[in-house]
Amino acid sequence: MNLDDSSSYQFKELSGSTSINMKIQKIDASDPKGYKSRGSFVPRNSSANPDVEIAAFNLSAILGYDHIYRPAARYELGPIASQALKTLIGKYTFKNSQRLANKARILKAIQSGGPLAGCVKAKKDDTTAELDAIVNTHAAPNGAPNANHPIIRLLQASNARPIAGRSLTLKAGYVGDEFELAREYSVIMTIDAVTQQWDRYSGGNVAIRKDDQGRAHFYATDEGGADISDTWKARNLGWFSRFDRRAIQKLADLKRFLDTPATGYLGYSDPEVFVVDLGLYSQTSAAVYVQRLRRNLGLVLDYVRSVESRFGNQAYFD
Repeated sequence: MNLDDSSSYQFKELSGSTSINMKIQKIDASDPKGYKSRGSFVPRNSSANPDVEIAAFNLSAILGYDHIYRPAARYELGPIASQALKTLIGKYTFKNSQRLANKARILKAIQSGGPLAGCVKAKKDDTTAELDAIVNTHAAPNGAPNANHPIIRLLQASNARPIAGRSLTLKAGYVGDEFELAREYSVIMTIDAVTQQWDRYSGGNVAIRKDDQGRAHFYATDEGGADISDTWKARNLGWFSRFDRRAIQKLADLKRFLDTPATGYLGYSDPEVFVVDLGLYSQTSAAVYVQRLRRNLGLVLDYVRSVESRFGNQAYFD
C-alpha cells in the first residue's frame, strides 16, 4: 500500500489507549461508509514498539502459528501521511501523561524529516474479544497470568496434558479444542519470553477470536509492550512449563544459525540481514539486535531444557 496516495487512503481517526496510532481507511465508493478499514499505522511510542510488533508476528509465522497473531508489517510514512498524522494529533486533546509524552515524541520524529518508521497492523478480526479471566492484573509489577485459569493450569508440566477433542469454553460463545487452545497459548507465552513482553497481563491484552467454523482460538493482537532490550528478565518463563515441541525445535534451529551463520537458516547466511527482515530495523543496529536475540533465545532454550530434565516428555504437548 502507498499511504501517501491521497486518492486511495484517508486518515480521520487515532487509536490506542496510552500509545498514539493512526487508523488507515482505504477509500471505497462501493462501501456504505465510503471506505474500508485497513488497520493502523503504529509509530514508536513509549508503550508501543513497532519493531517487536513485526518481529513477533514473523516469529509466529516461522513457528507455524501466524493464524493466531494479528499481522504486522514494516512501514515508513512518507511526507503526506506523516503530515496527516501530525494534523490529527493537533486535533485531539490528550490528558493521559503517557499519551502526552508520546505526542511529543511522535511530533519530534515527524519534525526531524524523512520517513517516519513504524509498522502497519492489520484490522482486528471482527470476532475479537478480550479474555481478562486469564489475567491477574493485581500482581506486581504489571500483572501476571491467573494461575487458576484452566489454560494456565494445562501449561504446567506437573499437571495432566490437555486432551485433543475435548471442548473448553473460554467465555460465553467462545468454545474451542482444549488441546489446540493450550498449545496456542503456550506458543504466545514462548514468543513473549523471547521478545521480553511486559504488558500481556495489565488487562485487555489477551484476546481470542473465532475461525470460519466458529471455533475459538487465541489471538495475539498487541505485541508492542515488548522490547528486546539490553537487559534480561526471566519473569515470563516461570509462569509456564509446557511447550510445543516443534516450535521449540525451530527456535533452536534459529539459535544455531545466530551462533554459527555458516549453517544457514531459511535461505539466510547473514544474521544481521535476517533480524532486519524479521522486523528489528529501527530502534538499534542490526548487530545489537542479533546479540540480544541470541541471548534471549539461549535463555529460553536453557529453561526448556531444565524443565525437560525434570519432567521428561510431560514438558511437551505430545
